[in-house]
Amino acid sequence: MGGDTKIASLLRFLMRKPRGPVGDVRAEHQRMLGSVEWRQPFRTMTFTAIDCEMTGLDPARDEILSIGAVRIRNHRVLLNEGFYQVFATTEAVSPKDVILIHGLATDEVNRGSSLSTALGPLLEFLGDSIVVGFYTGLDLQFLNAALQKHVGATLRNPALDTLLLYDWWRRSMWHFAGGPGKGKLEEIAAEMGLPRYPAHNAFYDALTTALLFLKLLNAYEGSGVVQFRALYREVGVY
Repeated sequence: MGGDTKIASLLRFLMRKPRGPVGDVRAEHQRMLGSVEWRQPFRTMTFTAIDCEMTGLDPARDEILSIGAVRIRNHRVLLNEGFYQVFATTEAVSPKDVILIHGLATDEVNRGSSLSTALGPLLEFLGDSIVVGFYTGLDLQFLNAALQKHVGATLRNPALDTLLLYDWWRRSMWHFAGGPGKGKLEEIAAEMGLPRYPAHNAFYDALTTALLFLKLLNAYEGSGVVQFRALYREVGVY
């Protein structure tokens, strides 16, 4: 998902002081920045790019419509290790909106499973990998709200945001000094010369995010940084 409203929502998420389980996880990750594990070269680590498509931007009112994810290992995207699930919504979502915005047919949504049944397989798929997203903070708001409701816990995986990594890249380029970054995944992907996939589809957005992450990671590594803790300081979202 993208646009000015999502930017504003992400900023509110990042600026607010978290309380409860999410805040505990963030504090734990901050303590781990100096640990041996987080000094590991990020090329040796396993990441999972994830995207959530929602019916709106308020976790208290709106719902997750679909989730897509793809694995990144040994600095490669593994298309044979993917996750994609569409969910039946409980609120009224017009067929036109579903088709035009998310590229889903009405019967596909109607046949979708419940989010509660997919959380277990999703957590199993994520394992102990590092979560990578685009506007990751907003996706985490929705995922943690669902996990808190159905499982009584929140996601404990460290999470990175490719938008923040993109902003670092822009700052490192002299001709972008002081300029604001673009806010849409498809625009940034086009700027970086990445393949074009259907936008607002959870799996394809996760794939685009993974490819963007690897391209930006090459630039980050080229700056002389190789440890995960430095990457997390720059683009970790919680």
